[in-house]
Amino acid sequence: MSTLAQEAFAEGFAALADVHGSTWTFGASSFAGVASPLQPDDPRLNGAPDRLIALTVKTSALPVPRPVRGSDLVQGGVHYRVTRVDPEVTGLTVLLLA
Repeated sequence: MSTLAQEAFAEGFAALADVHGSTWTFGASSFAGVASPLQPDDPRLNGAPDRLIALTVKTSALPVPRPVRGSDLVQGGVHYRVTRVDPEVTGLTVLLLA
């Protein structure tokens, strides 16, 4: 059972995805996610300046098998490479893309 904070976070993410979400493809599977550019001072850029986008997705919406480092994702005909996967305890996963 999820906590009240996790439920609130999931509801907030669902609202954000309704407004700013887009469809991403991994292999033959599609899922919704919210992409945002990484800021130059983001610590996740340390040692990997090719990380340009943080894609936040609901962990349960990811296809099986899930994308891992080196996987290719497609959005709008543009190909991206997964450089890092950060699962969150909130039920969301952040994929850093190049």
